[in-house]
Amino acid sequence: MRDLLNDWTNVALRLRTAGSIALFLDFDGTLTRHRDDPEKVTLSHAARRALQRLVYHPAIRLIILSGRRQDDLVRRIDVSRVRCVGLHGFADAALPANVRARLERAKRKLSRRIAGIPGLWLEDKCETFALHYRCADPASVQEGLARLRRVLAQFGDLRILNGYRVWEVVPLEIPGKGATARRLWRSQRRPVLPVYIGNDETDEPAFLALREGITVRVGSTCRSSAHYYLRNPDEVRRFLTKLETEVR
Repeated sequence: MRDLLNDWTNVALRLRTAGSIALFLDFDGTLTRHRDDPEKVTLSHAARRALQRLVYHPAIRLIILSGRRQDDLVRRIDVSRVRCVGLHGFADAALPANVRARLERAKRKLSRRIAGIPGLWLEDKCETFALHYRCADPASVQEGLARLRRVLAQFGDLRILNGYRVWEVVPLEIPGKGATARRLWRSQRRPVLPVYIGNDETDEPAFLALREGITVRVGSTCRSSAHYYLRNPDEVRRFLTKLETEVR
């Protein structure tokens, strides 16, 4: 990966000559810094102002694509006209009743299995659930993952998405960010340059799906399929400001 801001001459040329841009942004770790408690994550005033300006730009279509619940994502962004897509792209659909029932059984089993393991907590997202381990020590993380895998071995239609110190359990019916981002990009009626910025493993399929565009992983120390990196959400905001001035 290359430093996006250090390669700005080449990046700016692609942005200026694109005509139209589909800008995909993750939320946690991309627009905001991670916190031990995800409920305490807030969008800064500076980031919100940047989104407010971009959403009215005639050449940019802005989409926030996150693993958070749809209603939670919309509430935290709090910018009218921004397209928010939660649950890794499944926010606009509903699971079949039999799939939802299997997900519920898996969640209940896992809840019993991890009871008493310090630092682990289970988040119910209705169409998915997540096992967080941000506050767990290495032994608890290892034991939690082992128990999660044993539970899911009984459910062949559920899979794990690795996020930032969290394991998301999703049905196979949820396509993930890669398929969702590509579908939204291809739905445009004119040639559009896709730009995707994300920070963890759940974003890697989108980097591959949109490899024709500009893909950016937040955090410079990890291996990634993205073309570029930005170090942190502060640099993401710098990019958003520079994008606004480059695209006319």
